[in-house]
Amino acid sequence: MVAPPPPGFSLPEPASLPSRAGGGAAHLAPEGVAAYFRRAGTPGGGAEGLYETGAGTGGRFAGLRLSSAFQPLLYAHSLLPAAHEALLRVEDGQGRALSPADAFARAADAGEMVYLDRLCRMIHVLNFVRQRAPDDDLYLNVHGGHLLGVAGGHGSTFEMLLRHCALSPRRVVLEIIEAGIDDIGHLSEAVDAYRARGYRVAIDDFGCQHSNFDRLWRLSPDIVKLDRSLVVQATLNPRARRMLPRLVELIHELDASVVCEGIETPEQHALAIDAGADLLQGFLYARPAADLFQSRSGLALVGG
Repeated sequence: MVAPPPPGFSLPEPASLPSRAGGGAAHLAPEGVAAYFRRAGTPGGGAEGLYETGAGTGGRFAGLRLSSAFQPLLYAHSLLPAAHEALLRVEDGQGRALSPADAFARAADAGEMVYLDRLCRMIHVLNFVRQRAPDDDLYLNVHGGHLLGVAGGHGSTFEMLLRHCALSPRRVVLEIIEAGIDDIGHLSEAVDAYRARGYRVAIDDFGCQHSNFDRLWRLSPDIVKLDRSLVVQATLNPRARRMLPRLVELIHELDASVVCEGIETPEQHALAIDAGADLLQGFLYARPAADLFQSRSGLALVGG
């Protein structure tokens, strides 16, 4: 069980964080913010060596540099931005790019994974609020290890950060990949706790691995992001093309919005529109970038 933050929990002001040359985006090294997510009851108020060299963990996260890249989610018919998904970018001490999976693989236990997950969302929020997009929502991924590593009260610690940044939980969509989590009871409790605090919940990559409608009905998400393989198959297989609108209709019956992600071609775009998707995301519209996608006049698709 992960303990809550101690009294006096505080967060750095966005302006106090280092700026990246040119873009002005904040970035963090985990050891530089260890004090902001530390275990309660640690002698001397330290961080149990969680992010520092030596002292228990051997500096597993030391030297990592965390930053954000944002990819827009666009309204299907206007192609105006509705939200931005924050994606993690990681570099090691030599400036070499690491995958998020490589960074999380350094965690020795569920507690370390929870803290690293919180740090990632922290830097995303700081980079989002500095760009002042008052009408757009922020999509954040929640690591499955976080969901299982926290016994209860999901979203309470993160809510402190949001209050500090004057960002309402109602503007935050938490993305969860449900197919990789076997404990549906614990997952359902986590989803209910998040929604009770005002967050919306999106099921990510639905249609891959062991995703199924029984779990979807039980979780009752606000948003379902279809795995890109479904749209790709629809471009190749007439049966899959006929099934895609039916799938979207079933999800709409849950009162959930549908996102078609991974759109890379005008043909995939047209299929997603015809299927009735509410939001679109993919390289066809914009690649992830440190700065938020700012188009306010719609987006013209080449060949679309």
